[in-house]
Amino acid sequence: MITVPLLDVRTIDMLALLLAGALLELVTKGIVMHTKAKSSKETKMEQQLFALQYETAQKRRLGPTAFVATSKLERQGLVMEKELAALVEQRKLQGGTIAKLTSRISLVFYVLVFLAYYNLSILSIDGTRVVGDDIDSIVSTEQEEHARATAFLQGFLFPISYVGMGVKVARFGLPTPGFGALLVLWSSQVTVGKIMDGVEWLL
Repeated sequence: MITVPLLDVRTIDMLALLLAGALLELVTKGIVMHTKAKSSKETKMEQQLFALQYETAQKRRLGPTAFVATSKLERQGLVMEKELAALVEQRKLQGGTIAKLTSRISLVFYVLVFLAYYNLSILSIDGTRVVGDDIDSIVSTEQEEHARATAFLQGFLFPISYVGMGVKVARFGLPTPGFGALLVLWSSQVTVGKIMDGVEWLL
């Protein structure tokens, strides 16, 4: 079990950011999911097209005697297929537009959070309590304390700490090694987003 050597935790701010991230993800992802879902008109048209195709197949089995009726049904089917394709294309275009809009709203929110919590650590790591290669070693300088705290944090968040550009941005401007506001916000968003993805897949 890993013990995190905490120096300071801004509990109220952390809870507020976690709640904000969850609400932001619920709203933005919920809107996108709703936009991607089929409308009642599209669902009804699909059912009507299926029924029309079934009726056309039944008439076709009657042979040449039902040629006129079959041709009429086939034309109706082609018209309905075009209308349905137009509805699907419209839904996709609308979904893309909404997705871009929610992405921009999220970006603006990130900038506001970054500015509001600039130079503030939500969770700070205590470098004096991080054990080095030499268990009996004692931190003697502030630089060594900072280096140990940074090393611990990179190991704790590995491999995200090395490949995640967002983590590097979230740590920019922090006075001490630790978790910034954006990292807390994003962790809540990712968790809620994964849950919503699972619900969407089940539905």
